[in-house]
Amino acid sequence: MARTKWLKIRVSDEEMADIKKRTGSHDMSNYVRGLVLDQPIAAPEPKTKKIVHSADPELVRAINRIGININQIAKQTNTGQEVGNAVLIVLLNLQTTLDNALASSVPDDR
Repeated sequence: MARTKWLKIRVSDEEMADIKKRTGSHDMSNYVRGLVLDQPIAAPEPKTKKIVHSADPELVRAINRIGININQIAKQTNTGQEVGNAVLIVLLNLQTTLDNALASSVPDDR
């Protein structure tokens, strides 16, 4: 069932604080709808937490420097000038180094 209608009410600051306190982790709309329509209020679904992996700051700086170098190479390449074999060999070696660094820095339990 699509919900296309709005129900707007005015409350004081104290009332709003009390309502927010009572809703807890529930969605405000579902909570108020359940109260008004005498429906049971279902427990809210737990919110997923973003997993943040810690990284060695020196590794992050090194990867950043490599990224800057790659951007400079890409900019030069996109100017339309022909790229020599030496540049291609350096890029291939750089790609291999990055792949190895990434493989060794990612935990096995992904």
